[in-house]
Amino acid sequence: MRLIIGCILAVCCMAVFAIPVQGETMRQLRQNYTIHIEVECVDAAMEIIRQLPGHNLDSSASVDTWHRRAEFRRRVNNDDFRHVQEVLRSLGDVTFETENAAHLGARMLDLDVSIAVLEQELERLSSMMAASTTLEVLIAVNDRLSIVSRNRDDLIGQRNVLQVESLGPIISISLIETFPDAQPIAPPGFGWRIADRFSSSISNTRTAAEAFIVNAVRFATLLLICAVILAAVGFIAWRLFGRKMWKKITIEKRPTPIVKQEVDEPKEAAE
Repeated sequence: MRLIIGCILAVCCMAVFAIPVQGETMRQLRQNYTIHIEVECVDAAMEIIRQLPGHNLDSSASVDTWHRRAEFRRRVNNDDFRHVQEVLRSLGDVTFETENAAHLGARMLDLDVSIAVLEQELERLSSMMAASTTLEVLIAVNDRLSIVSRNRDDLIGQRNVLQVESLGPIISISLIETFPDAQPIAPPGFGWRIADRFSSSISNTRTAAEAFIVNAVRFATLLLICAVILAAVGFIAWRLFGRKMWKKITIEKRPTPIVKQEVDEPKEAAE
């Protein structure tokens, strides 16, 4: 009875200590925030972003005929996220903004359970390897031990990635600076479109004709090679077997000569 009561108390204690841990795990979030801003000066906006709390994960910049762009992926703390959000909105005209969060708790619990199962299997395989007496069993256990260890390490890596993603929101920032003298490109006229279509038709026709000629030359070359091979094989076969067979057929078809037999007439009749 005391043993049963002790087991029940142990299970209750484990459940009490596990509930806060499970609740903390279930509250893990992966929060993403994306914002596109049209600014007057990209350099000034970039300088303000560098002074914000957090750190950059990656960044890039580009310039084309009409725009200048800068891209940032930045991680901030949960406490600083709203402040950073307000500062970004004040940099210029916000053209796009989205915010979402994904719960990572269920995935992390699944990974924890899978890792625990694999660790138990590793302990069991280690005991089997220590007790093995034959080389075949030792090799089989070692191979399985390597597979299970690799799977365990892979799951641990996945959990570490999820843990890092839950450390704070990731902000994707896109800055766009439009040049003041940029003018929109006028659409092409009707005559230009007709000329472009005609030029495209001629180009496509020329390309099709070139492809047809190239394929015809390839096909003719293949036929010539096949004809040469067949002629060579026929000549060799004629030299080896044809002459003998032709002589044999000629001899069989030659008519048999008729031999005239002279009959001796009686001498008396001849006189």
